[in-house]
Amino acid sequence: MKWTLKDIIQETDHPFLNFFSLVYDITKDDGSHMDYTYYMVSRRDKDHLLSLTKNYEKVDGVVMPLYYVDPESKEISLLITSQFRPAINRYVNSFPAGLIDDHEEIQDAIIREAKEEAGVEITDIEILTSPGTTSVGISDEINSVALARIVSFGKNHLEDSEDISTRLIKLSDIKKSIDSNDGQFFFPVNIKILLLYLLERFKGCY
Repeated sequence: MKWTLKDIIQETDHPFLNFFSLVYDITKDDGSHMDYTYYMVSRRDKDHLLSLTKNYEKVDGVVMPLYYVDPESKEISLLITSQFRPAINRYVNSFPAGLIDDHEEIQDAIIREAKEEAGVEITDIEILTSPGTTSVGISDEINSVALARIVSFGKNHLEDSEDISTRLIKLSDIKKSIDSNDGQFFFPVNIKILLLYLLERFKGCY
């Protein structure tokens, strides 16, 4: 089949997230045509939707696994967040994450978000993934993942409505929780996969 984008209709006008209808013409293999409307949400404005620009390298946000190496034991801990997520009406565990401002370099955004959300200074920044979608069924958001090491701790600087706390969790405790599914943490699926990668990467350090 061949999909041709015919129209984009903005259904809402909210400050941070909006609902759009994407109208496609589908040419079937037998040459017949049909109209198809797909519904999605985006942080972008109408003229910069990914379906229109096809700029798949422009990163909207970054997820940041941050780790701390104990100077004496050399044991590694991960900085885990607990943030209230109104969409599901509960606290969710994750890593620090944030949006990249317009014209901001991803490295600068990583350093800024680590300070703002977690109050930490970081070094040894490593981009783990190239840009990619995370909720492609409903959104055109593009994210990346960056690993960094914590060198010092300070005070975070949250927005008034942000309900986020952080704590260091030893890799051994995270592994036990994942293995036993004891309900101590509530991680999104993509974060669970990232944790499994980190447990493998830092094998021997816990």
